[in-house]
Amino acid sequence: MPFNRYLNKVIRSEHLQADLVGNAQTDGNQPKHIVFLYDFGVSGGAVSAITLNDASAAAQTIPGNAIVTNVIYEELTALASSGSATVALGILGNTDAFIAGTAFDNAAFTADVSTKNNEVPLKNGGAPVPVVATIGTAALTAGKFKLYVEYIEGTA
Repeated sequence: MPFNRYLNKVIRSEHLQADLVGNAQTDGNQPKHIVFLYDFGVSGGAVSAITLNDASAAAQTIPGNAIVTNVIYEELTALASSGSATVALGILGNTDAFIAGTAFDNAAFTADVSTKNNEVPLKNGGAPVPVVATIGTAALTAGKFKLYVEYIEGTA
């Protein structure tokens, strides 16, 4: 494969890596996104509030003073239960902010992609908060989904 001997040592992947633009590089007026994951295989499905993490199971939060503008649910594996499990999605302190407790097999959870904007837009308080899935009535026995949370930086 031909190459340009003058540019061969100029454009390298380390230069591209330094130019990546993520949430930290954009100003407060630009929409930002965080992806949260629920995976039954990692978190289980007991009747409780389960903190959602990133794709590598590391803890993450919505920043303090963030104004949540949209929440999108993406089903990766269908939720399942041997009983009549309900699921609510929200933040710590407002566990139904995205969707109130709804049957796991309701159309709200069986669509491939849907919005969950029960109380959105929503301004988070001054401290970062985790996103939680609150499982009620009966345990889940399977399921995996992502929540895409869009927000803008609010004022303290």
